[in-house]
Amino acid sequence: MSSDESYIQQILQSNQYKEVNKTTRDILEAIRMYKGLKPISDRFVFNNGTQKTLLSLTGTIPIRYKGSSYNIPVVIWLLDTHPINAPMVFVNPTPDMRIKVSRYVDHNGKVYLPYLHEWTIANSDLLGLIQVLICTFSEQPPVYAVPPGIPQPQPAMPSPK
Repeated sequence: MSSDESYIQQILQSNQYKEVNKTTRDILEAIRMYKGLKPISDRFVFNNGTQKTLLSLTGTIPIRYKGSSYNIPVVIWLLDTHPINAPMVFVNPTPDMRIKVSRYVDHNGKVYLPYLHEWTIANSDLLGLIQVLICTFSEQPPVYAVPPGIPQPQPAMPSPK
C-alpha cells in the first residue's frame, strides 16, 4: 500500500465515508493522472453554517487557452457519500488572480457543470470530472491575472431593510 493510499484511507475512515474503497480508488486514479492535485483533509463550511471534515483534491489542473498552457487552481471537495453523490468543485484563485464569473462559475468560485448535475455512481468518476473541467476551462478560463498588489474586491454587504 502506498503512502498516499494509506493516508487517504485513514482520512476517509476517520471521517466516516460510506464507500472507503471506491473513493480511495477514485482519488488514486485522479492524483496519478493529475500530479498538480493532492489529497487534503480540511473543514468545509456548508451554506447553513454546519462544518464537516472532508477530503479534497486541492491544487491545479492544466488547460490550454489560445495556444498557451495555464494551471487553474481548484478544490474538489468529496462528500462523505462519494462516489454516490457528486463532489463540490471550486475555483481557488491565487492572490494575483480574480474569478471570471460565467455560466459555469459563480462569484464565489463554485463550479456548475452538467457532469456534476448528472452525476451517477455507475457513470461518473473524478477522472471524468477533471477532464470535463479541463475542456470547459480551456474554452472559457475561470480566472484572470491581475498585477500584484491589487487588493481583492470585498463582497458587498447586504443593505439593511
